[in-house]
Amino acid sequence: MSQQIYMLSEEGIKVLAELISENLKKGLQTQPQNVTPEDEFLNIDELSKFIGLTKPTIYGHVHRNTIPFIKKGKMLRFSKQDILNWLETGKSTSKQELDSKVNEYLANKPMFNR
Repeated sequence: MSQQIYMLSEEGIKVLAELISENLKKGLQTQPQNVTPEDEFLNIDELSKFIGLTKPTIYGHVHRNTIPFIKKGKMLRFSKQDILNWLETGKSTSKQELDSKVNEYLANKPMFNR
């Protein structure tokens, strides 16, 4: 494999720099402009601070597959939006919500006579 060496004038370097700059701007414009903080990915240290759990506790959840995570090689990543959804589904149900669910269930189930 041979290497080629190009000699550019100062003007040629400026033109090349402008072309590279324009291509970079075009590349940035094709990326979504409405990225929200929820679209972020967190590493385990960031997740630990975000949800207030220790790293060993998080690793335990990963091992038991009870927390949403992405693993590439040895690297763990956590979608902030997935974590927020996971936390939301784990919240306690109030007595009023529970009573409402029981009443809805019983209303949809016919009672059998004995």
